Amino acid sequence: MDKRQAEVLYDSGKEPTVEKLLEYDRENKELKERIARLEIDSQNSSKPPSTDNPRQREQRKQNSDKKKSGRKPGGQPGHKGRNRQLIPVEEVKEVISCYAEVCESCKWFSGCKKNHVLGEPLRWQCVEIPPIEPEVTEYQVFTLCGKCGEAHRGSLPPEVAMSNFGPRLTAMVGYFTAVLHVSRRMVKECFETLLGVRLALGSIQNLLEQTSEALQPMDKELKEALPKETVIGADETGWHKRWLWIFVAGGFMYFHVAKSRASVVLKEILGEIYKGILCVDRWGAYPKYHKGKLQICWAHLKRNFEGIKKIGEKIECAEVIAFAEKMENLRKRLMALWYRFKEGDLNRSQLIEKSKHIRYKIKRCLQAGQDSEQRCVKVFATKLLKLDKHLFTFIFHEGVDPTNNFSERGIRPAVQWRKICFGNRSDAGAVLTSRLLTATRTCWLNKRNALEFLVSTIIAYRKSLPAPTLLEQSS
Repeated sequence: MDKRQAEVLYDSGKEPTVEKLLEYDRENKELKERIARLEIDSQNSSKPPSTDNPRQREQRKQNSDKKKSGRKPGGQPGHKGRNRQLIPVEEVKEVISCYAEVCESCKWFSGCKKNHVLGEPLRWQCVEIPPIEPEVTEYQVFTLCGKCGEAHRGSLPPEVAMSNFGPRLTAMVGYFTAVLHVSRRMVKECFETLLGVRLALGSIQNLLEQTSEALQPMDKELKEALPKETVIGADETGWHKRWLWIFVAGGFMYFHVAKSRASVVLKEILGEIYKGILCVDRWGAYPKYHKGKLQICWAHLKRNFEGIKKIGEKIECAEVIAFAEKMENLRKRLMALWYRFKEGDLNRSQLIEKSKHIRYKIKRCLQAGQDSEQRCVKVFATKLLKLDKHLFTFIFHEGVDPTNNFSERGIRPAVQWRKICFGNRSDAGAVLTSRLLTATRTCWLNKRNALEFLVSTIIAYRKSLPAPTLLEQSS
């Protein structure tokens, strides 16, 4: 609007002017809210930290509660040091005795230096890795002729008959790929430089495909055990035109790369009906699939409250800010009770009783927000009220956590791998990724050596023996 148009509006009278001003005010609020929504980041929404732009990351550092101490990095004066422990002498490869050549005072030592030793020696141990030389074993298969005149050829041992590379080397390719997140070309480089083994890219891919086949019994076993778990944490993340799902049970993690993020994946993994409790975020696929008990993640809700508050500050609306601050205050009080319960200060009955008033106030606050004229409050409160029976499952049921943070931590190494491998192009590659992640992350969860598990799995596969199980470690 230019000056002339403003003068015309002013001359038109009080009512048209007021109406136009109110229209501009509504438009201004809508635009401010849209700007605030564009500025959401990982601290006030469900967006992952990797999606934050450089400005948002810098702002996050500035707003951090952690204040710089001004001290230098590393151990501080008075700090009790942690030194490497010496291993027993019986376990070292070699012991080398070191003596002074001469006495620094009188410049003389006579006879055997051992006769002049005082007390126990200072022990110093040095760990070294010698040059690695791969073992190459040649198998010569002979043909024998019996009395009958027929020729019979011998056979190769099953653990080497399927490949020119042994079980441990094959397992190391899988370990480098899934745990160390090394690309195929870097696997080739590492094996040649560190181990002295030359591998073609095609050979690396063949070994990974064989590892995938060897892990199939493990994958099937855990998938069948998953629906029997009483509590499961679930999460999902993008995987380059696919979706990577994680399901965390009591003693194992199950990964699945799917083409969809919809509830059909949950049916495929957990069956038509799951009878346990799902700990999840507010993604719509979960309540659509599961008609039983859910636990909505309160860590996600905390970020939602922060996001709503930021919108309120942007549009200068006290009602929006008050709603967000009240919900966050109630959340803090609820979590304080939960931590007291975890520390043993409260039992389950006391937790239920003491949280009753807080739960009531949370529901009342959401009901009031449902009638708000502010869109951000109204939409959020309306959606959350539909899930209100799933907000407090952790209060009443054993083994349920108020967040799905463990699922998010479980999927984080896969997200780091995604940045290097860029997902999977084929269905076979998706299956390989799922199985390698399931095996290695479950081993990590149970403090089990992932490389040794892969070795034993590949040996069993090549010898047609029963595959080792991961459920024994989780029982």
